Amino acid sequence: MVYAPGHFRQLAERRERSGRERLAVGAAVLLATGLAAVVLFSLTSGRGVVARGCVSFGYTTMIGGGQMHRCGAQARALCASRPSTGGIDASFTAALEAACRSAHLSGRR
Repeated sequence: MVYAPGHFRQLAERRERSGRERLAVGAAVLLATGLAAVVLFSLTSGRGVVARGCVSFGYTTMIGGGQMHRCGAQARALCASRPSTGGIDASFTAALEAACRSAHLSGRR
């Protein structure tokens, strides 16, 4: 195959990037750095230590789920009036029992 004169010289020389290309690369680097920061923050800022006497747990039900956080008298009342085990909300009951045990509020009053 016959190449145009200067073909190999043109490939070997470093091409100067235009302002638009530099801007696109800078925006991509900035976006990737921001995304990495958000991921790092979300991985390191999860649930912390729950204060003694507080219950905090996540649960699932048939129609979704949620987070529960109660402290003091509300936590004691929640742990004392636990729903029965089994049924459609067994995940809620299991999560509540585990949270009450870790908060040292297990046992009916």
